[in-house]
Amino acid sequence: MGLQFKRFTLNQRIEHILFFTTFILLAYTGFPLKFPDEWWSRLMIASVGGFDNRTLIHHYSGLLMIGVSVYHVVYHLIEKPRFDILFNLKDLKDFQQQIRYFFRLSDEHPKFGRYTWKQKFEYFGAGFGAVIMGFTGLLMWKPFEAMQYFPIGVVQIANLFHTWEAVLASLAVFIGHFYDEHFGKFPNISWVTGNISEEEMREEHPLEYEEVMQNKETDEVVHETDEKRSILVLFGKMVFTIVFLAICIWMLWISYHVLVEAITTYLL
Repeated sequence: MGLQFKRFTLNQRIEHILFFTTFILLAYTGFPLKFPDEWWSRLMIASVGGFDNRTLIHHYSGLLMIGVSVYHVVYHLIEKPRFDILFNLKDLKDFQQQIRYFFRLSDEHPKFGRYTWKQKFEYFGAGFGAVIMGFTGLLMWKPFEAMQYFPIGVVQIANLFHTWEAVLASLAVFIGHFYDEHFGKFPNISWVTGNISEEEMREEHPLEYEEVMQNKETDEVVHETDEKRSILVLFGKMVFTIVFLAICIWMLWISYHVLVEAITTYLL
C-alpha cells in the first residue's frame, strides 16, 4: 500500500491535455508540409482528409494553443501565483550536484522541492516555444496583411524560426519529455488522475515530501492505493517503447535534414 499525492488540479490537467493535443496535431500536420515528397507525408496528409483539411487543422490547432497559453498565464497569475516555479540559485546548485552525481563524483543525489530544474526548464521552454510558434505562425498565415506592419524580411525570417522552433520543441517533447516522464514511469497517468505515487514523491521531490508529511491533514495527501504490475502493463510498455523509438528515429531524421538545409542555404 502507498500514499498518493495530489500533483495537478483539474484545471491544470485540462490545460495540459489541450496543450499537448494541439501540439501533436501541429506536429502531425506541420512536418508533412516541410517534407511533401516523402511517403509518410502523403500518408499523413491523406489521413486527415487531404491538404485543405491539413491546413485547417494546423491553423486552428495553433489558435487553440495560443488561447490555452494565454488562459494559463492569466488564470494562474490571478488564482495563486507559485513563485517556486521561477529559477533560483538552488537550481544552479542542484544542476551542479546532479552532474557530479551522474559522473560518480558524489554519492548524493540533489534534493529537489516541488519543481526540479529540469521541470522548470521544460515549463518555460514550452512557454517560450508557444510564443515563438504563435507569433511566427500568425505572420505566415496572413503574410500580406503582416507585411503592412512588418518589413518583408521579418515575414521571411518567421518561416525559418517557425521551422527551427518546431524541430526543437518536437525533440524536447517527443524525446526529452517522453523519456523523463513516461518511459521510465510507465504507465504514468498523473496527467489524468492528477496524483503521483509516494515512491515518486519521495525520490523526485524529497523536500516537498518531507514538508507534506509533517502535515498529513493537508489535501496534498489523497488516498491509499495498491499498485500492481500486470502482464497488460508490461505489454503496454513494450508497445510504448517501440512507438517511442520510432518517433525518436523520425525526429532525428527530420532534424538532420533541416540542419543540412539550413547549412546549405545560409552558410554555403
